[in-house]
Amino acid sequence: MLTPCSDSRGETLSDRDQSLPEIVVAAGLIWREDGMLLVSKRPEGGAHAGKWELPGGKLEPDETSAEALRREIEEELDISVLVGPEFGRVTHDYPTLRVTLIGHHALFSEGQPQPLGVAEFRWIDPDSLLDLTFPEANARLFTFPWRTPPADWRIYPRLLG
Repeated sequence: MLTPCSDSRGETLSDRDQSLPEIVVAAGLIWREDGMLLVSKRPEGGAHAGKWELPGGKLEPDETSAEALRREIEEELDISVLVGPEFGRVTHDYPTLRVTLIGHHALFSEGQPQPLGVAEFRWIDPDSLLDLTFPEANARLFTFPWRTPPADWRIYPRLLG
């Protein structure tokens, strides 16, 4: 478990360059009821263009990571998700930016994914997830236990029927 003063590598905040601008991003392991995961590809022309990522985006002021994830998924993929528990959190320093990435399990709820804010999307088997190329912060999330969706998914209305 991470503490506020360290990350998954055990690096303390005092070990980092404090002058970097920082953003906080929510990312979702979006599970479909058949066990497949949704991934998206970053658009050309931006940071990490052409790399795959867990869908999500930046938190707005006064927004929780769960709220941001729900909003970003709707804006970028035009689908609804039920956001579950956090599975990992990393802080990664890129050359010009510090990114804190909060990973959540999420359950696909409704809609047909559309590539509105992403170059491409794909439903994949979890076993092939690590075969894709991810930005460093996303890749570091996979050091946390992520392979199994929460045991209590049955609490969600779609799964009760």
